[in-house]
Amino acid sequence: MELSLRRRRKGFDFKPPRDNRFVLHLMYCLLPIASRVVLDIVEIKVDSDSLDRLRRLKTSRAALLPNHPTDKDSVIMFHLAKLLGERFTFLAARELFDLAPVSWLLQRCGVYSVMRGMNDRKSFKTTVALLAEGKRKLVIFPEGLTCWQNDTVMPFQEGVPLFGFWALENLKERTTLEPLYLVPVAIKYAYVRDMRRVIDRSLGRLERKLGLKPTGRTLYVRLREIGEAVVTSAEKEYGVRGSPSRDLDLRIQGMKDLLVTRIATTLGVTFKTEQNLPARIRTLVNSLNEIMHQDAQGSEYLLELHRKRRAEVEHFFDDLSRVLHFVGTYDGYVKETMTAERFLDVIGQLEMEVFNKRTHHGPVRVHVSVGEPMDLTQRFGEYQKDKRGVLSSVTSALEESVKHMLADLGRFATPL
Repeated sequence: MELSLRRRRKGFDFKPPRDNRFVLHLMYCLLPIASRVVLDIVEIKVDSDSLDRLRRLKTSRAALLPNHPTDKDSVIMFHLAKLLGERFTFLAARELFDLAPVSWLLQRCGVYSVMRGMNDRKSFKTTVALLAEGKRKLVIFPEGLTCWQNDTVMPFQEGVPLFGFWALENLKERTTLEPLYLVPVAIKYAYVRDMRRVIDRSLGRLERKLGLKPTGRTLYVRLREIGEAVVTSAEKEYGVRGSPSRDLDLRIQGMKDLLVTRIATTLGVTFKTEQNLPARIRTLVNSLNEIMHQDAQGSEYLLELHRKRRAEVEHFFDDLSRVLHFVGTYDGYVKETMTAERFLDVIGQLEMEVFNKRTHHGPVRVHVSVGEPMDLTQRFGEYQKDKRGVLSSVTSALEESVKHMLADLGRFATPL
């Protein structure tokens, strides 16, 4: 998510998929090398039950909905397509297409764009059309944001099943309804070696940057002290009178709430009572994107006012990035399940806050699990009577399925 918040979009035009068999075949051939050398992925494991579920859907309309913990997830899904001998279509954020060579390659691998936070009619229309045609499985990341913690699942967006129901409405006008499946997918990364030395070195770099004296105490105590130092610095920056004796969780939550409230007040955004923090962040990101990227029209004076408005709110992208560094972080995240993965999840968040970049920590094995497909035609009649209720129910069920699978995949984590 840092990428989308920090990069400034250069283009707004829709980028459709332009599949090219030769390019796709070449990428499939290069995939093992790129995964190992560039991404340090030593293996991608998909259990037999998961593969069977997907093979049974080979000729069916389906959208795959994986969690999105890292920037490697699209590669994992690309590997899954290769494993099945199929071609997937991917929905991706428009800013990824800014560089012409990257855009050319992405489109020919079946990737198309969406302007997040805006009414991207061309992208929405393409998504519905692809689901209705059903020639290839569509990959959509329903969280919308990435919090960079593999054991945290952000709330799924209701827009994903909505696209499916729209596709069914289109099909109903043309022919009898055939199944359209939404398929939950869980992706879990696990380190393949003892990571205690890596953790020790990473903590040392953070301690030196923050002016903390190295201690012989446990890795967890050192991590907690670093977290307290970072929160204390942030409190000073934003004029918060925090107390070191105050509960660290409360201080972290206080900083999140402060930043979100300040941004919402400036933008004139009102949250719904039931919206949790990730949903509120998504609302703010969408509002900022709309201001930054809408096509302003009118007199020269109106255009000047719009440019000033953009300049006033642009720095909020950095504030939201800071909130995202800690959106899934709390004092017991590591302590309650002491694994290398959770430890390095939090270290990565702290590195982004302190160094503005993450350190690559080592080779990983990726575990993929596919949940029971949900046929939207079974809920279509109910949807026509209660759209909001059914959308909420379907979205929650898919989210819970991914959470359950991730919890089960936790057995592959690396203990400390």
